[in-house]
Amino acid sequence: MAKTFELTDERKQQIKTYNEIGWPASLTIPVLELYEQMSISTIRKHFLSRPDAPYIKFDERGGVIPRMAWEKFKACISIGRTYEGEI
Repeated sequence: MAKTFELTDERKQQIKTYNEIGWPASLTIPVLELYEQMSISTIRKHFLSRPDAPYIKFDERGGVIPRMAWEKFKACISIGRTYEGEI
C-alpha cells in the first residue's frame, strides 16, 4: 500500500522555514514532497511518470527538478497540454 503524506510537526516547521527564506531553485524528491504536500508515491504516479516531466536525473540515486520548470509543467498538464521544456 502506498505511503500517505503526513504533516508532522517537523515537516510543518520545514515548510514554515522554506516559506520564510524561500524555496530552493532545484527541488529534490523529498523537498518536492514538502513543496506539494503530497506523498512521493503520488507524485511519482501522477507527475514524474509522465515522459514530459522536468526531472533531471544525475545518477542512480536521484535527481532534481527545477522549481520554475515544475510550476510550468503543472500549468501545462492542468490544461491538458504537453510540457515542452526549457532545458
